[in-house]
Amino acid sequence: MEPFFSLNKKFAKYRVRRIFKETVEPEEILLDATKAPVLEDQKIEVPIKRAIFQIFFSLFFVIIFLLTIKTAQLQLIQGEELAAAAEKNRLRILPIFASRGIIYDQAGQQLVYNAPSFSLILLPRELSKTLNQQRETVKKISELLNISAETIWGVISQAQSKAVSTAVVANDLDHEALLRWRAADEDFPGFQIEQNISRQYVDGSYFSQLIGYLGKLDVADLAEHANYSLNEKIGKNGLESFYEETLRGQPGQFLSEVDALGKTTREIAQKPPQDGQGLILAIDSRLQKSLQDNLQQTLKRLGLKKAVAVALRPGDGGVLALVSLPTFDNNIFSRSVSEEDYEKIFASSDQPLFNRAITGQYAPGSTVKPLIGAAALQEKIITPTTKVFDPGEITVVNQYNSQILYRFADWQAHGVVDLYSAIAQSCDVYFYTIGGGYGSIKGLGLEKLVKYFKFFGLGQNLGFDLPGEKAGLVPDEDWKKRVKEEAWYIGDTYHLSIGQGDLLVTPLQLAVATAAIVNSGKVMVPHLVDKIVDSDKNIIKIIEPKVLIQGFIDEKNLDIIKEGMRQTVTDGSARLLNDLTVTLGAKTGTAQVAGQSQPNAWVTVFAPFDKPEIVLVVLVENSGEGSQVAAPVARAVLEEYFNNK
Repeated sequence: MEPFFSLNKKFAKYRVRRIFKETVEPEEILLDATKAPVLEDQKIEVPIKRAIFQIFFSLFFVIIFLLTIKTAQLQLIQGEELAAAAEKNRLRILPIFASRGIIYDQAGQQLVYNAPSFSLILLPRELSKTLNQQRETVKKISELLNISAETIWGVISQAQSKAVSTAVVANDLDHEALLRWRAADEDFPGFQIEQNISRQYVDGSYFSQLIGYLGKLDVADLAEHANYSLNEKIGKNGLESFYEETLRGQPGQFLSEVDALGKTTREIAQKPPQDGQGLILAIDSRLQKSLQDNLQQTLKRLGLKKAVAVALRPGDGGVLALVSLPTFDNNIFSRSVSEEDYEKIFASSDQPLFNRAITGQYAPGSTVKPLIGAAALQEKIITPTTKVFDPGEITVVNQYNSQILYRFADWQAHGVVDLYSAIAQSCDVYFYTIGGGYGSIKGLGLEKLVKYFKFFGLGQNLGFDLPGEKAGLVPDEDWKKRVKEEAWYIGDTYHLSIGQGDLLVTPLQLAVATAAIVNSGKVMVPHLVDKIVDSDKNIIKIIEPKVLIQGFIDEKNLDIIKEGMRQTVTDGSARLLNDLTVTLGAKTGTAQVAGQSQPNAWVTVFAPFDKPEIVLVVLVENSGEGSQVAAPVARAVLEEYFNNK
């Protein structure tokens, strides 16, 4: 065998060389490029072309130029704006919500209180930068405050998609949750606890239609109130809405410095809030509760759900009570409303949020007969002693075919009546005659009926200080042609003359019209608020009474109508009211409604007769005769009211 070293030598020439003495250096490549032309069958290093260097250096200078331009733009043009933005990111401005104004009844009894409320707020720009850190923060908060992680992630996702600066994660955190948050003693980037104001309503179901409630700002609110915080609540109904600017006050601000993680490093300044102003109402709480309790008892007895009552001072239009049933408890809106509660209130066919006193529009029936009587006296169509024979109906011959008769019935035959007995007995034939004309009596006619109805405040907004007031409807020829595409007939005028047909009023309008009969002919603007006060109940402003119109009926003619309403109590359809300790005048009404088996029951009352202090209107829907259903409610309420004065 050959020695090992001999074999090694023999195969040495086949060994792969890894190190070469003649290793080619980069500079040699460049030198080779300058040498003489290469041989055809040899490979040499390929030189870098000059064009490549030119392109490279051109791009380099273009990039440098663009960077220079951008730097100049950021420094010279946007410098102040960007510096302000950086400062804004360094500073955190949080609102300090003002204490909302208190609402009182006429005796100074508080109807609402302010209570502290705490919410978990999201600040999207201060969230942790990494998803893992966000997950850890959300997990901790979920366990700490008993809020589902899905809820928190949902708010984060929505806030980021809408690019909002703040968003509410949860409202009305309980006391235990707050203690756990404070005990944790750590920062949660992007989240903080914010104190707000929660309204607590006294006897909420009695006053909810008056006071209303607060709610979150929606798109329309934000468009109208650009200076509101996204987390703030705003009046959504009732006085809370109508007097929003008065009650809200002016929020303050808390300015602090934060670091890159959103942690507060220094408190810089604080601007204190200004408390909202309070309202003293004309409302008599005892009367309000008495009206509602008596109406609810009547509804329960009849198996019904809907009723309305309005009481006001005839002298100045101050509303003493306003009840709309069914009602709701506005304290529900002071906390997060559950889906069940929301459906119960908003989706209910009974419409508990619907304020029937100012938004409901009803045929008034015979309750408007005193207005028509006053107009007929003023226009000298009749005198108080003008007699009309009532056989139980009137008939009208068709002008084109004498064989066709139209009959307009009364609820009974009354015989010979004058204005006093016509009001007291609610005689339809008498008012057909003086309204539309019949026999030798010309009648007011449509034009004058419309004119006087509007004088009394019907068919128009009265300027009441609650949102949602409706105008009702006083129909005429143009309206019928436009809406129904029909001509106006004498029968339409007859129906209008007894408060039927297309005539619609709100209970508030009827109360104001009745008040005009007993206050020397002044149609007053009804109002809930008597005074605006500061947080110490010092008077800032007194709401002066306003008159819409006056002087359209002579006082002597109004006295005749008052006497007719007095006889309604002593000898007519409201005799149930005659045994009260106080003397009063009244007019009942029974209004037929298309599609309903039972009519609406009305009564309008004023008392005392000589110097009226109160006008009361009661309506019970689909219940029957006004004298049998509405009058007993008025009797019970007025008896309690005057016995406790």
